[in-house]
Amino acid sequence: MVSSPGSCPLDVLPHRSPHPHHLLLHIGPHKCNQTKIIQASKGLIEDLSLRQVDESTGISEELQYSISRLVKGLASSRQSARHGFSVALCQILRNFPSINVDMILGAVAEHLKFTQKESRSEQGNILLGKVLAYMALVQSGRITSATQEHVQKIVQSLVQVCQKRSFLKQISTYAISLIVSQVNTEIFKAAVWSEIEAELTQGWTGCSPDTLMLLLACQKYHPLSIEFFPVVHLINDEVIHQLSTSKISFTDFWTEGRDLLFGKEHHSAVNVGLYLMTKMLPHLKTPEEIECLLPANVVKVLVKIIDGKQKKKNPVYESATRFINGLVTYVKSSENAENSIKVLHCFFETQCPKGTHLTRSLDTIIQSLSSEAAKKYGENLMKVFKKYIKDPRENMMGIQHVATHIRTLVTLPSTSGDHAWQLHLLQFLGLHSFWTVKAKSSALPHCSYCTQPMEDKLRKPFQDNFLKALSNLLIYNTEKSKTSSLDAYLDTVCQLCKYFQDLVEASEVVSLVVDFPEDEREQWVKTVVCLLGMQEKSAAKSPEKSDLHRAFMLLFVFHALHLFMSKENAVSTLQDIHVCYNKAVKHKRRSTVKSAKSEPEWIEVVTELLLSMMSQGSNFARLAAKTTFSCLTDHVTPDSLGLITDVLKLEKGDENELISFEDEDENMEVGDEENGLSEEEKDIEEEKSEEDSGDEDESEEEEEEEEEEGEVDEEFRNAVKSALGDAVDKSDSEEESEPDLDDDDMFKFDEALAQVFKNMRKTKEAEAKENKKQLLAFKSRVLDLVEILVKSQPPADLTLDLIFPLLDLVASTEKHKEGPELDLGKRAGNMFRMLYKKAKIHGNVAVSRDRYLQALNNAIQFSTKVTTKQIVNDVSDACLLVIRLLMNLDLGSLGPSPMKTRSGKAQKEKKVEMERDQDSVHQLVIDSVQSNVKDFLQKKKQKLHTEFFYNMFSKFPVLFWPITETLLTTMQDDQAKVFMKTQACYLLSGMLNKDVEKNIGEETWNEFSLSLIAGISRIMRGITKEAFPTKLIHDVCVTMRKYLFSSQKPLEISSEITEKLESLRGSFNTDIRKEYNMMMGKLGKTANVNQNKQAKKRKNKEKVALSAQTPESKKAKQSKIADTASPVVKKKLNKEKQTVHETVKQGSQTGNSTAESDSKAGLKKKNYESNTQLGLRRSQNES
Repeated sequence: MVSSPGSCPLDVLPHRSPHPHHLLLHIGPHKCNQTKIIQASKGLIEDLSLRQVDESTGISEELQYSISRLVKGLASSRQSARHGFSVALCQILRNFPSINVDMILGAVAEHLKFTQKESRSEQGNILLGKVLAYMALVQSGRITSATQEHVQKIVQSLVQVCQKRSFLKQISTYAISLIVSQVNTEIFKAAVWSEIEAELTQGWTGCSPDTLMLLLACQKYHPLSIEFFPVVHLINDEVIHQLSTSKISFTDFWTEGRDLLFGKEHHSAVNVGLYLMTKMLPHLKTPEEIECLLPANVVKVLVKIIDGKQKKKNPVYESATRFINGLVTYVKSSENAENSIKVLHCFFETQCPKGTHLTRSLDTIIQSLSSEAAKKYGENLMKVFKKYIKDPRENMMGIQHVATHIRTLVTLPSTSGDHAWQLHLLQFLGLHSFWTVKAKSSALPHCSYCTQPMEDKLRKPFQDNFLKALSNLLIYNTEKSKTSSLDAYLDTVCQLCKYFQDLVEASEVVSLVVDFPEDEREQWVKTVVCLLGMQEKSAAKSPEKSDLHRAFMLLFVFHALHLFMSKENAVSTLQDIHVCYNKAVKHKRRSTVKSAKSEPEWIEVVTELLLSMMSQGSNFARLAAKTTFSCLTDHVTPDSLGLITDVLKLEKGDENELISFEDEDENMEVGDEENGLSEEEKDIEEEKSEEDSGDEDESEEEEEEEEEEGEVDEEFRNAVKSALGDAVDKSDSEEESEPDLDDDDMFKFDEALAQVFKNMRKTKEAEAKENKKQLLAFKSRVLDLVEILVKSQPPADLTLDLIFPLLDLVASTEKHKEGPELDLGKRAGNMFRMLYKKAKIHGNVAVSRDRYLQALNNAIQFSTKVTTKQIVNDVSDACLLVIRLLMNLDLGSLGPSPMKTRSGKAQKEKKVEMERDQDSVHQLVIDSVQSNVKDFLQKKKQKLHTEFFYNMFSKFPVLFWPITETLLTTMQDDQAKVFMKTQACYLLSGMLNKDVEKNIGEETWNEFSLSLIAGISRIMRGITKEAFPTKLIHDVCVTMRKYLFSSQKPLEISSEITEKLESLRGSFNTDIRKEYNMMMGKLGKTANVNQNKQAKKRKNKEKVALSAQTPESKKAKQSKIADTASPVVKKKLNKEKQTVHETVKQGSQTGNSTAESDSKAGLKKKNYESNTQLGLRRSQNES
């Protein structure tokens, strides 16, 4: 039995300082006599204080012994020793700051540990001593200075005590709660909560008072850190089940409980309430029950949780989200339209601002409404609006909700084919967006009651929802096809414009909220008449409208509606559209030739209008522009496309030139006037301009300086004045003499002026950054138009105009690793690849040969400006695209083929002439590419890329087959450097595939084979192990392998090549060895090697099997195998056996046999036996 730690004998104490140790003996034995314990503790502290004079020198020996002795005594079971020892330890920690937490934890680890000799009760005492030591740290306040690691270690130990001894759980939990109350939030999250979270997240099941006390402490001292509430008890499920099966109504139950759960908005109560609502929802069958479930106070709490600042991991937020999702499911599955409408009304009548999440959820509920429910809900909303509009200021939020929900009702799956209902809703939104009803009228829809004028901030949401409804309906497929959906949309908006015309004429009933001058009214009437006329003509001619009419109808509608909103240039824009429409209906074919003209083509003016619409912030404007452009792709000309590509070419600093239609029109008029001058007048003007040019050059600099001096930002001027203070007024007076400022004043002015200039620089940098952002956004929008054109398969001339702007955009973003620039470049790259696949090869547009050749040379030169492999391949594809357009080659063609005529019945003479012309074009292409290949292989400073040519040659090998002569010449040239030979060999390998021999002919292929083998032989002669060109050898092996696999009857590879390669095998890396083995396998020279390898493996395996056998079994098996062996094998075995016996006999006759000869003979005999068995086994397998 081990003696108690608290009953340590006196003689073990140091004799030179008996007094404090004697006091320690008096601390423990008192039976909870608090007075004596306190007195003894005071005496101990006083004695230790006298001995601990200077704490800077460290802790005295007496103090160290006292701490060790007190920690030991905490595990004592003798009388009330642990009471006194814990009090003394706590007082020491309070009075001696030099004692750190690490020292106490070290003493606990040293003295309060299990030694596997204690009984169970003694182990409990030791655990209790640990808890008391930690309590002393906490109650002395020393835990606040502990590190995160120390706190976590203490909490971990206390949790382990709770798990090991249930009777210590209460005091251990209390100790943890004290730690929670003292540590800061950061340490609490990292060191405390991570250790106790598992215990506190078990919910009410098994929730003890200790757990609840600890949870309350966490919630009290660290409320923002705790994102957990106890799990809802299972009794709630039983309550809902009893309600659903009993006669008790949900209304009575919820009326009593909802105020209790949602009245004070306590999170735990709200969590339970949301859980009950989710469980009750599937059992609700009447609108009255739904109205009881979702009263105003519950909806307000729900909106606050869903769209407030609650974290998504918060259990209340999760409960609210589950309820909203359940509500959506309930509405979708509900067959009663009244129930769905009542759900929406409960949210609608609560006039509180709804955020994005709830609005999206309500939109989902509305989208799931049936046709009947949607129409009823729409009519109810209009009735509610009639009530709200009597006092718009008080019902502002409700009016906004009406506009939002009606806009959502416009595009419902259940009413997608009901265009009359869609027109009814659009009329309501349009009327209250731009008019005020001042007199009742039954003839005009929605004018049966008067409305009060709405403020701009209230009318603006109506206008926004009206435009959103138009844009959503434009892209919504209401019919089976996109074309029929667009026709239905145009019919609807034409009827809407007719309704607006009726409102404009009914000035005694309604009044416009904006001024409508006579010129705007006239233009509006003209546009509506034109729209209705276009609609009637299209319906009379055919049920399908032409794309041209669709495009102009959409343009008319968009700009006509903007007469009621943005009046800037609205009248002049509509006039331009009318002119363009009249010109467009007269033209039958698009102009493809760039020629001098006095005025732009109609498609150019329309393109400028579309670019202007794409630059606007309205989504409706951009959707209308893209839809219009998709209808006009067949009419796009190179000049109109140039307006689009010019935007893609804009650089930083050109932001002001994005859209400037008025300036361009003015310049155009000036140019027309100049074109009207006679030749003599032009000569006179030129002479005058030459004479005046010198004076203008001299005066330009002075004018610029004057402009720079005059153009000073007023805001910057005011900032400088405020920085100078009183000195500004003095400096303005030039006549008065000013006293010089001292240095202190000058330094003050310097600092103030420096701050002004610094702020100005920041402002300019922010402005430049914003301009760059807008430019990138505008380019991205313009790429939408380019994508529409690319998908429509543009003809050859437009394809050529698109290639380089897209490549420029890709190359300009090459240096960016992330950000909008990189995204823009990726979009442009994807668009170019789409163009490469979809370009019309056999088009009706004639493009000059010189333009194609110039584009080809430009593409080759463009490849020298890029470095990324993907972009190099894109530029290479651009060259192929130009060549395909020039030679009328399809994407899958391998070589030049005769051009096809429109009729397909051309005469033979004309066909031969066209083939001859194509051959000449082919030769021009070869000459252009071949000259660049020669430069690439011969000039060191050439910036062309190998992958650029390899991509072209591998995709169209037959087309570029004449270039093989240049590549073979380089390979056979002894003066060519290794790098050049490597590149030539690599490019040649790309031109070899299985179809080449068939397409170029047997004779050409045989000539190529001879030259190839000769070239490779010449390369191999100059290669040694000392100067081993790894890349060249690899490309040689690849070329040989491709040649062998591509040729039906390959020529025999000279032994010079194979022997050379075999001698260099030791220097091969993995890639070369792989290619070499494939090549030799095709030649049939690796069969023996593989057979030898297999035989060697089989022999080794059999040797292992023989070594595991006993001599008796070996002899039995040998005799059995010998009996079944063939005569040939038996003869061979006998011969080997006779040879071994003769050797042994000869060795014995000489008498000079030694141990070494004996061992050799034994070894030969052993080998003989193994070989015998192998031979017999082999013969047995053969039989």
